[in-house]
Amino acid sequence: MSAATAIVKLTIDGRPVDAAPGSTVLDAARRAGIDIPTLCHHPDLEPVGACRLCAVEVTHPDWRGWTGLMVACLYPVAEGIRVETQSAKVRDARRQVLALLAARCPGSKAIGELAARYGADTAALRVTPDADTCILCGLCTRVCDAFATSAITTHGRGSAKAVGPFAGQPPEECVGCGACALVCPTGHIVGKRTASGYEIWGRSFDTDVCAVDQDRCSGCGVCEELCPFSVARVGLRPGGERVASIPAEHCRGCGVCVGACPTGAIDQRGQPWRALTAPAAPRTGGDS
Repeated sequence: MSAATAIVKLTIDGRPVDAAPGSTVLDAARRAGIDIPTLCHHPDLEPVGACRLCAVEVTHPDWRGWTGLMVACLYPVAEGIRVETQSAKVRDARRQVLALLAARCPGSKAIGELAARYGADTAALRVTPDADTCILCGLCTRVCDAFATSAITTHGRGSAKAVGPFAGQPPEECVGCGACALVCPTGHIVGKRTASGYEIWGRSFDTDVCAVDQDRCSGCGVCEELCPFSVARVGLRPGGERVASIPAEHCRGCGVCVGACPTGAIDQRGQPWRALTAPAAPRTGGDS
């Protein structure tokens, strides 16, 4: 078998699993439909193993009975390893991690649900009832560094460590993309979308939202298919005509639908798209 088509064979929870060389145990498990909880992981970002929640127990027939707890998002697959995702040792490790997180963020619904799932108890820990819901997982700063403008970072030390813009001021570098709010696992970062823009980190950003001239729309569904944020939708008018709609409060203003619309029915506020091409004639009847 050539190197290009080689696969790695391992066992996860007693099931044989094939994985690509260089992938991680977490990758292999998820492709096999096996759940391993994570808080700091995102498939489009380099894994860092910050939350430790994806710990798994790993052994191998050649290890003479030795087993170890490994972080699944960082541990590479290897031929013949045996992985347990729900052993007593694994569940105890996750229970301890979640107890600490639940004590740090008692108001987080996501942490509370995971803590209940694993029986995590905060009775022996100091809990701050009015604490925020940030678990310092780093997802927001990493996605801002990788795909945006590095507008936010961690600051402070110890119990005062936090995530946000420098000195708590509205970050000048922020472009209002909302990626940090999208990946935040606890909902600590909140972005508010309005009919005219987007608000986050104490700043407001105007959005050149798209709108549909429903008299020109043919109901073809191209906008619905191509919208990267699943905002455009095609529905039925009274009488059975198919027509698209784009709720202004959800539109991100990317303009993909404008360029894709074959009839010129979609326009974008603040952008001179209509000056580039002549609009199609209004529709006069039903679907042909």
